[in-house]
Amino acid sequence: MNRVNLIGRLTKGIELRYTTSQVALGRFTLAINRKLTKEKRQEAERNNRPTADFIGCIAFGKTAETLSNYVGKGNQLGIEGHIQTGSYEDKEGRTIYTTDVIVEGFTFIGSRQEAQTSTDYSDFIPVNNDDVPF
Repeated sequence: MNRVNLIGRLTKGIELRYTTSQVALGRFTLAINRKLTKEKRQEAERNNRPTADFIGCIAFGKTAETLSNYVGKGNQLGIEGHIQTGSYEDKEGRTIYTTDVIVEGFTFIGSRQEAQTSTDYSDFIPVNNDDVPF
């Protein structure tokens, strides 16, 4: 059995392209925090060790198009699918091995607006409350 269920945040927007047969193909990476205690997380951060895993994902067809239209960097997403390995030759002729999750289903977690505005205070304007009568 080859089944994967993940919840993570997109590291950047979906890279959407179309195959020669006009099938949509979307590539993205999910950042998934490792299960660490607060102390272990702080120790790992101090020692420049990873506290998250970055999982490559590929979606096809309407799934790829829908994800591309509705999720972006920082959005939290639940996916289900299976692991697939592959290989290709790079420009220097070396064989590069890949492991990706092929997305078969997904769940939106949170909203696009939430991801874009949750920590963005660039438009904040302080208000002078000295004239308020109470």
